[in-house]
Amino acid sequence: MSQKKPGRNDPCPCGSGKKYKVCHAAQDRASAPPPSVPVHRPQEASFLATKGRQRQADGSYPMFALERFGQLLAEWGPEPRLRFKSDAFDAFVNTQLARLTDEEATDAASMYQALFKGWMRELGAEQAGIFLTGLALETLNRSQKPGQSREDQGVLGAVSRLSLKANRPKGLRLEDHPIIKVVFDVQFREWRARHKEWLEKHEALLDESSMTEQAREALKQAREGNVDALLNFVKEDPELAERIAREAKERAGRVEAKLREASTPPVFAPEEELWLTCVLWEPMQALKGLPPGSEPTVRREAVTALLRGVKGALDEDFLAGMLGRMREKAQDASLDEALRAWYTDASIAFEAEPARMALAALLTARQEAAGRSAEEMVALADLKALTTWTPEGFEPYRTLLLQMGLPASAERIARCQEWLKTHPVALRAAAE
Repeated sequence: MSQKKPGRNDPCPCGSGKKYKVCHAAQDRASAPPPSVPVHRPQEASFLATKGRQRQADGSYPMFALERFGQLLAEWGPEPRLRFKSDAFDAFVNTQLARLTDEEATDAASMYQALFKGWMRELGAEQAGIFLTGLALETLNRSQKPGQSREDQGVLGAVSRLSLKANRPKGLRLEDHPIIKVVFDVQFREWRARHKEWLEKHEALLDESSMTEQAREALKQAREGNVDALLNFVKEDPELAERIAREAKERAGRVEAKLREASTPPVFAPEEELWLTCVLWEPMQALKGLPPGSEPTVRREAVTALLRGVKGALDEDFLAGMLGRMREKAQDASLDEALRAWYTDASIAFEAEPARMALAALLTARQEAAGRSAEEMVALADLKALTTWTPEGFEPYRTLLLQMGLPASAERIARCQEWLKTHPVALRAAAE
């Protein structure tokens, strides 16, 4: 292939006749090493230059220490206190790659810089400071362990000193801190190694030029919430199926994050929230009641029981009602665009991973399900004020739902009553 790098939409130099972006672009990006990041800010340059001139007592220099520290991080592997939280980091990189501009996507240096700056915004100054403090303690401990060479002891000691807040010069932003950049570089390299196959397919999967008009229309409808429109194409087009699955998982991550915001509307109707609380109360209390230091097998069994309960609670009627309501709101012209987009994302995410999303909504949502009338609000407040939930305690609410002309909702409460006959929920006892 030619030494001159082609543009995304240029013919691929390999002679295949395809566009570069759907032929060799992803492969070239996956095999290219991340670029070294030049120092752009005078504060950081001054910090490193000053520290670099100060020989430590053990004879090491911080500039050399940074390079050697990166090598040690790679050798030790993904140790928790020496890495950013892996789940959050991976989810961030996966999401951000799909949002890169054409220029960033075809230029390794631009891609790296965009990801690093975005991660620093995601992490925030407070969490970055906490991370550096933990890293300082961990590197100090490792420097004192037997078996370390004198050189590596000096390196780890220098890294520990550079990471401590007391040694940071006033005005140095954490995104300019050299230790932060070393850790990001190593962790991004590890991500690349794990996702090389995904990177190679990334461009081709995101390109729609090779799709039929019918497939593009089905994809458009899926993005708007009508996933059923894809069923005729998924069986015949595995790449399209893979793409839809990936997009659904990315949406699930966004929905989980959005659920934690106070402004996000509830996803459950009141009777749905009550049903989930009834069915999941015992496994949730069992998990919460595990003492610190419980055996991993015991904790896994408790988590498995909770997940089994979630899957059992999400019967066909429950899912159909919830998804139908979300899709209606996604098309409701009286709602603002942002809210309609939220319901679109939520409907796709809940259909793709119903158990995961239902549990996330139940445990992390900031807003409880609201009543549809003033009378219902009062009835719900009365229910939640009870010490123990019993079938008799739910009867006034079921009767009210029938009077409101909501037989399906009343039927869900009747199911709660059947459940409570053998599984009473002791609210106050658990709280005390």
